[in-house]
Amino acid sequence: MTANTFRRAAAPVASALALLLAACGGGGEDPAASVPAKPEAKPEQPAASAEPPADVGDPNFATAVATGKTAAGVDLKYDLPAKPAPGQDFEVALALLPRLQADTLEVEVTGIEGLTIVNGAGARFDKVLSGETYPATVTVRADKPGLYYLAVAAKMITQVQTEARTFSVPVVVGNVAAAQKTAPATDAAGQPVESMPAEETSRQGP
Repeated sequence: MTANTFRRAAAPVASALALLLAACGGGGEDPAASVPAKPEAKPEQPAASAEPPADVGDPNFATAVATGKTAAGVDLKYDLPAKPAPGQDFEVALALLPRLQADTLEVEVTGIEGLTIVNGAGARFDKVLSGETYPATVTVRADKPGLYYLAVAAKMITQVQTEARTFSVPVVVGNVAAAQKTAPATDAAGQPVESMPAEETSRQGP
């Protein structure tokens, strides 16, 4: 076989190899370039803290004093829209402020002697949310002027437990200053005892 004959026979083979390498990309690409980059991990966000109780927003509302050792995640504010008068019905506005969620919030109101609950002695709220305000109104009547107290018991009820918190709400009826004046002292016969001015006496020896 001559040299010219060999070159003619090898030319088709070389062309086929060149086409095959071109179809395969020539092996010049970086294999890592075809792998998608992993997204960067986002920093963890801190857990949200419990929301503070919502403010009633009315400056006339005062915060009730909690009494007793029992406690629950609820606060109480109150207001008397009108000045109470003896022998007349008046309203006491209550605002329950839960600091925790609960299935049910139950409220029970009682009064001391001389203070009668006319209406609104109990209230119930379902699906209680933290930070919300739950209003209630109690209608009360006092027999005479004086300083009285309403006892308010708030129960936070869940499927796990029931917690209660009690509050004391002061109620001033009529003219307290006049009502608090003490009656004159009386003797055994019921007659007023007049107070005599003290006199200084001297005792002489024998």
